[in-house]
Amino acid sequence: MSGRLVQLSLPENLAAEISAAVERGEYARENDALVGAVEEWRAQRQAEAIGTDELRRLVQEGIESGPGRFESFEDIRAEARRRFHGA
Repeated sequence: MSGRLVQLSLPENLAAEISAAVERGEYARENDALVGAVEEWRAQRQAEAIGTDELRRLVQEGIESGPGRFESFEDIRAEARRRFHGA
């Protein structure tokens, strides 16, 4: 991956957590763990940027789209299991 080099100093407890995640095989390198953390941070900021008006618009759009194809939450769960297990 190419990109901009950024040097930073982490508190020892965070650096240890990153090293432990690499040792457990969660990430190939410490750099991958840091990139993942920054991507999560960015996604959280984007989610928070959705304002109340936008959420209301989306809810209204859902209501106007008509009834869903599932009758209950259990039906939704069953469909999710079916898709997850490939049945």
